[in-house]
Amino acid sequence: MTVTDILTVLGIPAGEETAAKIAAYHDRILAMNEHINLTGIKDPEESLVKNVYDSLTAYDPAYFPEGGRALDLGTGAGFPGAILAILRPDMQFVLMDSIQKKLRCIETAAEELGIENIKCLHMRAEEGGRRKKLRETFDVAVARAVKSLPVVAEWALPFVKEGGVFLAMKGPGADDELAAAQKLLALMETELEEKKTLRLPTGEERTVLALRKHGPAPKTFPRKVGVAEKSPIL
Repeated sequence: MTVTDILTVLGIPAGEETAAKIAAYHDRILAMNEHINLTGIKDPEESLVKNVYDSLTAYDPAYFPEGGRALDLGTGAGFPGAILAILRPDMQFVLMDSIQKKLRCIETAAEELGIENIKCLHMRAEEGGRRKKLRETFDVAVARAVKSLPVVAEWALPFVKEGGVFLAMKGPGADDELAAAQKLLALMETELEEKKTLRLPTGEERTVLALRKHGPAPKTFPRKVGVAEKSPIL
C-alpha cells in the first residue's frame, strides 16, 4: 500500500506532491527511529497503515477550516499532526508533547522537507491549557491514543475555541469511554457531534469521536499536572 492508495481509499483529494511529501516524512521518521525510539512500529508497510493511514482517518474538511489553527496533543512522532499539516498547508499546526527528543526529530524532518506550517511545543497539556496564547485559540484539536477520554478531554478542550472541535482518536472501547466522560463533557459545554467507526486494513478497530464545544471551558480546567489521571471527572 502506498500513500496515494491510502488517500484514495479514504476519499481524500490530494495531489502527487502531497502524497510524496507524506511518504517522505514517514520514511524520514522511520530512519530516525533506528537511533531514537519514536514509534514501536519498525516495519515500513505496517507503519504506513498504523501510523499514516490511521492518522488520516481523523481528517474531515468540515473540521479543518481554511486558514485555521490545529493542535495535535501528545504528538509523539508527528502522527497525526505532521501528516495533517502536509495535507493542509493553509493551516497552522501546533504539535505538543512532553518528550523533547521526539519534537526535535519532527522539527528536523519538517525542515528537511520544507514543511513550514508546523510549530513544536515541549509542554505538558495541563500547563499549555492555562496559557493565554494557547487557551481557546484552536479550531480543532486532535489526540491519538492519548489516555482515556475523561482524562484527555480535560486536557484538550481548554485549547479549543467555542464552536471548535476535539477529535478523539480511539480504539475498541470508545463507547465506554464516551459514557464515562459525560459529566466532564457537560462541564465543558461539549457534546458528541459525530462518531466514525472503521477498521484499518490490518483489521484493528478505530473510532474517531468528533466533540463540538459550545461554550468556554471553566477556569478551573485543566487541573494541575497529574490530577486528571489520578482523579478523573466521572
